[in-house]
Amino acid sequence: MIRCVSCGAEYDDDEVIYTCEKCGSVLELVSDIDVSKDIFDGRRDTLWKFKECIPVDESKIVSLDEGGTPFCKCDKLGDELGVNLYVKVEGSNPTGSFKDRGMTVGMTKAMELEVSTVGCASTGNTSASLAAYAARAGLRCIVFLPSGKVALGKLAQAMFHGAEVMSINGNFDEALEAMTALA
Repeated sequence: MIRCVSCGAEYDDDEVIYTCEKCGSVLELVSDIDVSKDIFDGRRDTLWKFKECIPVDESKIVSLDEGGTPFCKCDKLGDELGVNLYVKVEGSNPTGSFKDRGMTVGMTKAMELEVSTVGCASTGNTSASLAAYAARAGLRCIVFLPSGKVALGKLAQAMFHGAEVMSINGNFDEALEAMTALA
């Protein structure tokens, strides 16, 4: 089920919906999962190690082996906080961003819904990730980027993976409006 985080409106999880139709707010995926943690033992250390916890059709998974990023011990900050602190090195994901964790799930859902084109508004990481996963899935990808506000490396990644780039004269919000108008 999909639920609005603001007003609580509920939608079927097979609907193609971007924001709440009642209040315009963002949506969250809600599921009731009952699995034993023992089933995860011995699996490859990727996000899909936990596939039973992700409500998608397993046969549609689109993956670039994201997740499983290393931990880095942060002694100095940990000492200051009085905790044993580790952080994840998300730059080790396929496109160098934590965005890959969500994108693998989003692209898998796109395959379930049998869409032919995916798109996003972005200032960099999302567009690079979407383009990489769309290329893996064989889907058309359109990215809307605010002109002059995207790191060249991320723009290059999106283009390298075949994304159609729409440069928008304006900020991120205007790029999002342009993308939404096309959706």
